[in-house]
Amino acid sequence: MKIDKKLIQNFLTLRYDPSKHPEKLTKWQNFKTTTTDFDGQITESLLLNSIKNSIPDNNKPISISLSSGIDSSLCLALLRQVFPKRKIIAICGVFENGNDESKIAKKIAEKFSADFKILHMNSIFTNMPEIISVTKKPRWNTYNHLISKEAKKFSDYLVTGDGADELFGGYTFRYKKYNQLSKFTDTWVTKVKNYLECHNRDWVPDQHILFGASISFNWPSIYNYFKPYFQNKLDSLNQVMLADHNGKLSLDFIPTGKAIFQHYGIHGVPIFLNSDLISFAQKLPLIQKYDEHNFKGKLILRKIALRLGINHIEEKKGFSPSLLIDWENHGKEICQSILLNRKSHIYQKKLINFIWVLDAFEKVESDGDIRYLNRLISIFALEIWIKLFVTNELKSTKKFS
Repeated sequence: MKIDKKLIQNFLTLRYDPSKHPEKLTKWQNFKTTTTDFDGQITESLLLNSIKNSIPDNNKPISISLSSGIDSSLCLALLRQVFPKRKIIAICGVFENGNDESKIAKKIAEKFSADFKILHMNSIFTNMPEIISVTKKPRWNTYNHLISKEAKKFSDYLVTGDGADELFGGYTFRYKKYNQLSKFTDTWVTKVKNYLECHNRDWVPDQHILFGASISFNWPSIYNYFKPYFQNKLDSLNQVMLADHNGKLSLDFIPTGKAIFQHYGIHGVPIFLNSDLISFAQKLPLIQKYDEHNFKGKLILRKIALRLGINHIEEKKGFSPSLLIDWENHGKEICQSILLNRKSHIYQKKLINFIWVLDAFEKVESDGDIRYLNRLISIFALEIWIKLFVTNELKSTKKFS
């Protein structure tokens, strides 16, 4: 496999590569308001049809990825509505020292008569080769592949809530921050900068010196990817949702999910990503997605959940490890052995600046800076990816200790 330097630049700045197939992305006109669903009845019907059209009606069991948030809880409630007697296995992932939603998730599973299983997750650092081997991309935050791996033991179908945040206004923290940063007179470039500031865990202030001599990084080339999303007639938050849809969803979450499902030979069923539902949701008015005064999102989904009696948590914290604790317990020593070795491929191929890495270790050590920790993990993942797919000197079964 050949190293694509533009891909590396984009993955280490955005987490995905927007340089590929831009013609396939959604146009801003798709987000012009032409639909409405005040009480959520149409959305609920479309979700039910999505399930019916994705899963055959038989007696085989179905797996579902379940947290305590509204998306997966709603998926389970609707799944049970379509298949009232079918066996459903709800799987909840829990990291050691991470946010544990399993107690509430278990109650939700019991309410809708689903078997409940907790999947205890290990350090992301010790299993990095396996994580990267699944999607074959130099990125690390795909540890949710273990849900698919577990689900395959019980079923050929795995239902997920992927896409609900992007389609129905779930990133309330981002919308709030973007509004605080924005002015009516902002140019498209300023809007893009504000948008990227709302994704600032994906890059660092000195991003321009992170890369080695073989990668010519510059911010204007990054900004230009987002120009079509912020130079149009949409409302400012609809521009943000368009950028999220074409970036995080279309170029990150969807292809990542497909790669994971394919790897484990399981049929993924992200019921929010039905084409009819996507087309409908994109055109909904902003006020039916996000309450700018109370900072609440997914307003339509909340109405459906209330109608179905779903007791989800107010704001889902997400399925993720406690990075700083995992770093201290496992990651620091593992990453030091590779990232502080000048013979590592990332330095030999002049992809990464060794001096920047030294400074980043110091920032994490002294301040616990999560942004620099994220970048160090991404660089670690890049080195592992090279050893797996470029030099073929590492096997996916390799575990670090």
